[in-house]
Amino acid sequence: MPSNKEDIMPVLLFASENQELENDIAHQTANQLGYKTLNRGSLAEIANRHSLELPKLEDALQNTPSILRRMPSKLWHYYISCVEMEVLDRLLDDNVVCWGLGAHLYVLVVSHVLKVRLIGGYGQQTDPDIKREKLRKKWSLAAYKREEADPKLYDIVINLDQIKPEEAVGTITSTIDYPRFRPMTYSRNNLMDRALAARVKNALLKTLTDIHVHAQNGTVVVTTTSLKREKEKKIAAIKEVAGQVEGIGYLEVHWNVDPVNEAAVSSR
Repeated sequence: MPSNKEDIMPVLLFASENQELENDIAHQTANQLGYKTLNRGSLAEIANRHSLELPKLEDALQNTPSILRRMPSKLWHYYISCVEMEVLDRLLDDNVVCWGLGAHLYVLVVSHVLKVRLIGGYGQQTDPDIKREKLRKKWSLAAYKREEADPKLYDIVINLDQIKPEEAVGTITSTIDYPRFRPMTYSRNNLMDRALAARVKNALLKTLTDIHVHAQNGTVVVTTTSLKREKEKKIAAIKEVAGQVEGIGYLEVHWNVDPVNEAAVSSR
């Protein structure tokens, strides 16, 4: 366990299909470390901050876009971006245990973030368990083009069929004190870059689609696609909206033609 909780400490992210055990282990870990918690209990505050419908926000974190649920792709991506932006901003405070908000899929290349995958713990796996895993795979691929169950996304994978929850907590609290997980200037800057990129993406997704944002040391690069005839208009819109986001030192916009829609228009 860290010796001085007043120091700047690492961030801890959990992911699991077994929400009951995930909640239990995450809360126990936070209590032992003296960390703040960040989970789906924050969704009401996020919905209020961004004027979102809470039921739709909860649904967006569970399901992929659906016209039947009145959650088209454009709106779905915007709702997800609101959560991503808020989570990254709060992780800048350090000393946080976060779960249930998909952070393990977008907090990447940040060395002071310990990512833990909890598997098993069901006993005999049932059909609903298998269905839940398939839904999560579909969601993570749609949202971030990553498979949530991919072990390469995590620093530790713990099998709860073999390890008791209290033993898992002990493993995690001892691992987080390793020197490699201590916040360093480089890793904190990486997290700040991701938070800035998330703010820019969120601002753009209010009105635009096909947006990818990368930030490094205050330089923001926005990549987008559109029809050729819409190029200048879309680039101008991106510069206007993104230019209002605080923290940008320099902004670039990279444009690519949308080959599918361009071919469809040309064939008419």
